[in-house]
Amino acid sequence: MSPSAPAVLDELAAPRESVRVLLVEDNPGDRVLVREMLREAAPNAVLTGAGRLTEALEPVARGLADLVLLDLSLPDSFGLDGLRRLRAAAPEVPVVVLSGLADEEVALQAVQAGAQDYLMKGAVDGTSLARAMRYALERQRAERHLARLALRDPLTGLPNRVLFADRLEHALARRGRESGAGRLTLMFIDLDGFKAVNDRLGHLAGDELLVEVARRLRAQMRTSDTVARLGGDEFTVLCEGAADPEAAVVLATRLAETLAEPYELADGTAEIGAAIGIALARPGEQPAGELLRRADAAMYEAKRAGGGRCALAPEGGA
Repeated sequence: MSPSAPAVLDELAAPRESVRVLLVEDNPGDRVLVREMLREAAPNAVLTGAGRLTEALEPVARGLADLVLLDLSLPDSFGLDGLRRLRAAAPEVPVVVLSGLADEEVALQAVQAGAQDYLMKGAVDGTSLARAMRYALERQRAERHLARLALRDPLTGLPNRVLFADRLEHALARRGRESGAGRLTLMFIDLDGFKAVNDRLGHLAGDELLVEVARRLRAQMRTSDTVARLGGDEFTVLCEGAADPEAAVVLATRLAETLAEPYELADGTAEIGAAIGIALARPGEQPAGELLRRADAAMYEAKRAGGGRCALAPEGGA
């Protein structure tokens, strides 16, 4: 065994952080061999075993494994069937195939079916196994990070326009299905005076201000509500559950007052206002695009009325 083997797995996860590895293998000799390889090359791997695929599906689906080492020849599964069933049970858990079958075509098909790597029994040692596990976890983390970036505003961490639209569609669909469900409240927020802050203090201060605006909005809302940044200085708030127009106006007024409080930034103090448009929908009565359009129109009404105002869209059709 290479003396550098333990160092390989130092990078498998955060230092001293354990990695839960599920070995799906019915051959007792192979189980012992893998355990011995990982004992030296992967000291932070916590190994558990399953002799059948059916024994592995439940713990994987319950999130009890960070990575799976999978044999393709099991008593209740053969070939890529086991891989596909594992991926269906927990698509975010990386799988490394550890097979006795030397077939490049099968290896290619396994990777295409979602395996992070394909290793041959008898041709792998502790170092190469630990390296494959590390790469599998790194790729999985990178894929999750990219997926998160595609749906999150990179500056504030809030849902972006794409994720907000998806949540709005699902919220409206739930309202339509649930008998007796309450209204859904959508607020469209546009900041007043943001450009002046950018011009006076610079774009870094403007970014700092947007981050603080996002923090204040989140602090005022429930965890079940959605606060999103659509772009620039435009934000939206989506509240599910029973609400009447008066309660929505009270909430919007509180948000406007919170956003109007002075901001202590690294390069100076800034003050802004906010115009907030409110639109309410009942179950199944309002398309998402139309609801957003009404909230946007109400925001412009609030803006025309002066800074720090809110306006409620007429409920015609809602």
